[in-house]
Amino acid sequence: MRVELSADLLSRLEEAALRAEPYEACALLLGHADENGVAVKDIAFSANVTESDPKATFEIDPTLYIRCQKEARQGGPQVVGVWHSHPGGKPLPSETDKARSLEAGWLWIITAVNDGQAESLGYRADAHDPQVMHPAQITG
Repeated sequence: MRVELSADLLSRLEEAALRAEPYEACALLLGHADENGVAVKDIAFSANVTESDPKATFEIDPTLYIRCQKEARQGGPQVVGVWHSHPGGKPLPSETDKARSLEAGWLWIITAVNDGQAESLGYRADAHDPQVMHPAQITG
């Protein structure tokens, strides 16, 4: 499965992860998706509104999600996935990430931040079981 994401957008995600450290950063990914892949065209950064430990988990501001959904209905880009960072971790879906994955087919991009370096990997939630995530190759 292919993921189109420009170098500029990837850089913006990784810079946000570095700035947020030691906390998790998060955003919605906007663009279009089909059975062949996902094209990310924009990012809607969110405050991490988790009521849990923001160093270990994230929650997208629900008002941002609602606003993006309304804009999509008016012809704007669709919400195609979510991005978040793992400070001091790996760019792999955690058990918490998998358990919270509810949207079949959504793209998940995870950026790990370690020693001032960022590394990002992509995953696509399974079409039948969104808690199963498949690796997705990010291309520019």
